[in-house]
Amino acid sequence: MAECLHAENNIVEVWLVNLTEKCLEVYRQPTANGYEIVQTFQRGETVTIQALPDVTFTVDEILGD
Repeated sequence: MAECLHAENNIVEVWLVNLTEKCLEVYRQPTANGYEIVQTFQRGETVTIQALPDVTFTVDEILGD
């Protein structure tokens, strides 16, 4: 899975826009076996960039209409 490759290469945070499920998947805290934290955000929820805690988006902004 692509997320494992990102984790193995120490990419600290990955956001995947899942258009089929209409959600945002956020992967954080990489390990050799994948990410320790995997969160799914739905419309109406907000998400913050780990490295920039003052930067916040709503899932609606990311997914659009």
